[in-house]
Amino acid sequence: MGIFYTEPGQKKRAELLARTLEVPIITDSAGLDIVLTITRDRLSLSIPGSSAPHALVYAEFVKGPAGYRRKRSSREMLLRAIGLRRDQQLSVLDATGGLGKDSFLMAGSGCTMHVLERNPVVAALLQDGLRRASEHTDTREIAARITFSAMDAIQYLRGIAGTENRFDVVYLDPMYPARNKSRLVKKEMQMLQELIGHEPDTEQLLNTALAAAGKRVVVKRPRTAPSLGDIAPSHSIKGKTTRFDVYMI
Repeated sequence: MGIFYTEPGQKKRAELLARTLEVPIITDSAGLDIVLTITRDRLSLSIPGSSAPHALVYAEFVKGPAGYRRKRSSREMLLRAIGLRRDQQLSVLDATGGLGKDSFLMAGSGCTMHVLERNPVVAALLQDGLRRASEHTDTREIAARITFSAMDAIQYLRGIAGTENRFDVVYLDPMYPARNKSRLVKKEMQMLQELIGHEPDTEQLLNTALAAAGKRVVVKRPRTAPSLGDIAPSHSIKGKTTRFDVYMI
């Protein structure tokens, strides 16, 4: 793994990220399995040897699908699953932040968010996306409702269990198992699966969340997948390909 930057003005930022991740700054990606590229516009991830070698992964909240999703958020199953009502503010812990798409949607609907991500590379991408969103007029107010921590969710949840620091909702979106037919998975998801790999502690994560949440735990699952840890939810909200399992406290 290495860090590449495209302009001299990005050198200090590249050096700081290299120290944080304990990886070298590079001038050539040959032979590397993971490359983080810093440009004037953003931080992006590529995996040269992946099934999508030319694809870039980055967190984006201002343009493209993220902007469209914000405008039609009232139709989102996720907001129904967390129990959000009009003119209501919920505190939500997104324990598996990833690239932050769901967190930003919830923040855009008025929720106060604390987002966790333990994978250091994904955390760097998410922090970069949130930084850019905080600098843009259309998304600055939403980004201000998001607090981010690069840390393990189980450790964090154990720390708040039994205290007054509980969140109304704990949201979990564990990495889906890799599918046999890669065409069924978006390139972005393929690359994240390759980067993060198998997560063996998702059942433990759910049990810890159930002990720490204030009102409910919401788990995002493929529509036909079994319940996480075979723990039956209170109810589920189902879409065409995805469902949200809701565990009432």
